[in-house]
Amino acid sequence: MKLFVTDYDDTLYNGDLIINKNINKLKELQQNNFKVVISTGRSYPSILNQVNKYNIPYDYISCCDGSIIYDDKGRIIDAFYLSKEIIKPFINFYQNLNYEEIQFSYKEGYSNILKDDNLLGINIVLATDNYKEEIIKDFLKLKNMYPEFNFLPYRHPNFSYLCVKPKNVSKSFAIKRLKERLNINDNDIYVIGDADNDFEMIRDYHGVGMKTSCDSVKEIANKLYNEVYDYINDILK
Repeated sequence: MKLFVTDYDDTLYNGDLIINKNINKLKELQQNNFKVVISTGRSYPSILNQVNKYNIPYDYISCCDGSIIYDDKGRIIDAFYLSKEIIKPFINFYQNLNYEEIQFSYKEGYSNILKDDNLLGINIVLATDNYKEEIIKDFLKLKNMYPEFNFLPYRHPNFSYLCVKPKNVSKSFAIKRLKERLNINDNDIYVIGDADNDFEMIRDYHGVGMKTSCDSVKEIANKLYNEVYDYINDILK
C-alpha cells in the first residue's frame, strides 16, 4: 500500500478542465493500491462541497492544516483541539491589526464566533498587501512565549494567514498519523503542494511542488510540476 497526498487549492484544483484530468489520475492511483489523501487548510464542510461538486475520489481528507482527519465515510479518525490558554494573548495580538477576518476553526466549519470547546485553531486572515514582515515577526514572538502551540504564517496571492494550532499539528503531522495507522513506509509516500502551509509535508516526505509554488516550497521540492496529473504520470511509470 502507498499514500498519495495532495493539497487542494492551486494544486489539485487548478481550474475545471484540469481537475477532471487530475480526477482520472487519482482513480488510476487507487487502482494501483494507493490511498489518496486531500490535505487542505479548508474546513471539512468547505472541502466536502468541492469533493461532491467534482466527484473527487479520495480515501482521507486532512482539514484545517492537519488539525482533523476524516475517512471517506465522513468519520473523524483524528482530531487535535486547541487549549483555551492561547485565546486571550492571540486576541490581544490581532486587535490592532488591519485584518479582513478572524476565523475560529471547528469541525462544523469556520466561525467568527468563539464557542466554548472543540476549537481546532484560529486564523487571522489578512489581505496579502498587509502581510508585512514586521507583523510576521510580532506573530512569531508569540511562538517563543507559548512554545506549546504551533504558529503558522503563510502567504497566498490575495489573502494570507496567521494561524495558531495545537503543538506539532501541521499537514505533515497528519501524514505521520496516517502513515502509522496504515503501516506505510516513508518511501511509499508521495506529496505535492504549493504554499507555505505545505512546506513541512513536502520537506518531511521529499515531496514535489507546483511550478506556481511559493519560494519556500520551490527551494525544497524535489521537482516542480505544471499539474498534479503530470506528477501522477511519473509515479505510475
